[in-house]
Order: sequence, then C-alpha cells, then structure tokens
Amino acid sequence: MSWLALMMPARVREWWLAGTLAGVVYGALLLQVSMELPEGAPLTGQIAMQPAWKTAMALMLARAAWFHRPLSERRWLVVALVFSAIGDFLLAVPALRISFVGGLGAFLLAHLAYLRVLVPLAGDSRAHRLIACGALIGVAGTMLGRFWPNLGALAGPVTVYVVVLAAMACSALVAKLPTPLTALGALCFVASDMMIGIARFLVPFDSFQLGIWWTYWAAQVLIVAGIVANRGERGG
Repeated sequence: MSWLALMMPARVREWWLAGTLAGVVYGALLLQVSMELPEGAPLTGQIAMQPAWKTAMALMLARAAWFHRPLSERRWLVVALVFSAIGDFLLAVPALRISFVGGLGAFLLAHLAYLRVLVPLAGDSRAHRLIACGALIGVAGTMLGRFWPNLGALAGPVTVYVVVLAAMACSALVAKLPTPLTALGALCFVASDMMIGIARFLVPFDSFQLGIWWTYWAAQVLIVAGIVANRGERGG
C-alpha cells in the first residue's frame, strides 16, 4: 500500500504507517501464540501486555487522524479511533465483568462517530453501491435473527449495535470519496463483528480468532486511509 501512503499528507502518512505496522505486529504475535497452543485455544491472555499491544494500532491511527483536514472530520475520526482503542482494551481483558458489554458499548460509540464523518460525505448512488447496502442490511437482519434465541439480556444492546454497524457500513458504501477503501474497510468491520457474534452466540469459533483480528485490522486501516488519502490539504 505504499502508493496509498504517498497520497497522504506527510504527518498523516507517518502515523498511518505506524498504526498499520502495529496491527501487523500484533497479528504476528497472535499467529505465533496460535502455533504454540492447541487448535481452538483462546489467544486472549497469552501475550505479555496484550491489551497494550492490541490498542496500539487504533491509538496510532488516531494520531494520524489528528493531522487530517477538515477539522470537522478530524474530530470525529479521532473520537472513533479512541473509542475503538477503548473497545480493544476491554475485549483484551476478559476477566473484567464489563469486558464484553463495555467493549460493545465502546465500539457502538466508535461507529456513531464514524457515522458523523461519513453521512455528510454521502453522494455515491451507483447501482452496485446501493445493491451492496441492501445485501448488507439483509445479512445483518439474518444474523441478528440467528443470534436472537441466545441473546438473553443482551438482546437490546446487540440489536442497537447491529443497526448502528449496518448504518455505518451503508454510509461508507455511499460516501463520495476518491477511492473505495473506506467502503471496503467498513465491510471488513462487518465481517469481523459477524465472526465475534457467531463465536459469542452461536458456536465456538476460536479457530477463527486470527480471522477476527485480520479483518478488524483491515477495517480500521482501510477506513482511515479512504478518508484521509488523496483529499488534499483543505481547511475547515
């Protein structure tokens, strides 16, 4: 993605590359641990200072977003990434009673912040984008229906989360940006969260823990890249 980095302002590029690399390093640590443990064994809690390693990517991407223009987008992009880092931290500490619910809440706020960035950018109404939105809403509804019998007290929070996640992804799909990267990143976010939902509410999915991380890594890196790259040094 070196060509993409070249389209970013220098200060944004430096921290975006740092965040991208931080995510790769954490993914490599997960891969190493997975090779040493029995297949399907949980990877959380197996790496020294794991919460710090896991949050590094989002925090560095937030620093990259700090230099983005216009200011209105910068604020909400930073907020989205900071809440993502909080969610990463909470999910990396499953011993906390609020680990899952707190992580869910943090990522809900992250998606709302992404919505605040993306909704004003709406303008791509090409047929394939609208069809993708429709398909995504259908998949989200189907998965929520599959999760529903096992949600219990989490039925309300999970429903709200799924609705907001779908709205964020659809907003990314119709955002008028120079590249399709943000749309692709939003779809990766949906894929990552879908795998988490399957693992939590349907069947044990521990053998796909690496897939959850790498789709999440792609989601954050691509969403930020699509917003900040090749858009010029604008004021605002």
